[in-house]
Amino acid sequence: MQSECPRHCRTSAGFTLIELLVAVAIIAIMLAFAIPSFQEFNVNYRTTVQANDLLADLALARNEAVKYARRTVVRAETGDWNDGWIVGTDLNGNGAIAGDEIVKRHGVAEQGFNIFGGDEAGNPATDIVFGITGQLAVPAVPAEFSICRPDNDQQKSRGLRVEGTGRAAAQKVDDNNGMFC
Repeated sequence: MQSECPRHCRTSAGFTLIELLVAVAIIAIMLAFAIPSFQEFNVNYRTTVQANDLLADLALARNEAVKYARRTVVRAETGDWNDGWIVGTDLNGNGAIAGDEIVKRHGVAEQGFNIFGGDEAGNPATDIVFGITGQLAVPAVPAEFSICRPDNDQQKSRGLRVEGTGRAAAQKVDDNNGMFC
């Protein structure tokens, strides 16, 4: 004998329309808060990557200069840091970097980013040259870079400074230190 459950005690195997609409509304509210935060995170990450790429290439150039006891240059492609840069060691001493002397080539800056390079006096510089002991040879005063975000938010942009000793370090972009966006 089979017992039947009255109609009111049967269980439902799905969601009601109201439950589904509430769940969709909660997800929409969460996304409204999450998307702007993710976009800011993404721009901060890309800014840091641009700065770290240049910082690593400056360190590579300094190491190559010491390793080969030859002048090594980080040079802006086409004279504009936004177009990328090369790292090269003048192995034959002719004053030019070509062919096998190019150690590394970095591509263009990410879309919307601007990279400015110069000396601490504000003069533009397209070459950063390290001497045979790793010291900064050109420019004669510390070199500075500004990596400016697409939104030109100076407080969140990054800066790099290459001291006369050749040591490069990241710092904030600030009008007080000559770096600006």
